[in-house]
Amino acid sequence: MTAPLQTGFNTEAIKKNALIATIVGFVLGGVIPGILGLLGYLKADTEPATAKKFTKWAWIAFAIIWVITIIFIIIYVVIIAAILGNAASTGTY
Repeated sequence: MTAPLQTGFNTEAIKKNALIATIVGFVLGGVIPGILGLLGYLKADTEPATAKKFTKWAWIAFAIIWVITIIFIIIYVVIIAAILGNAASTGTY
């Protein structure tokens, strides 16, 4: 049995946002945002409220992954700079 259609939602806008989240998620964010965006796209016609939630969480997961990536890049640069600074001060390369 399928759920009854919910009215009052712009399903085309939900599908468009979910499709963008899917593509950006898979290409730039990884599997988790891509799958959440895909679930949002697939549920847009039958369960638009759930589709909006999936799409929202796809964007949140995308942002979290990018923040973590940027933090790791900063930590990496700081560690490399510390190693090179220590090597330069001791005269060993």
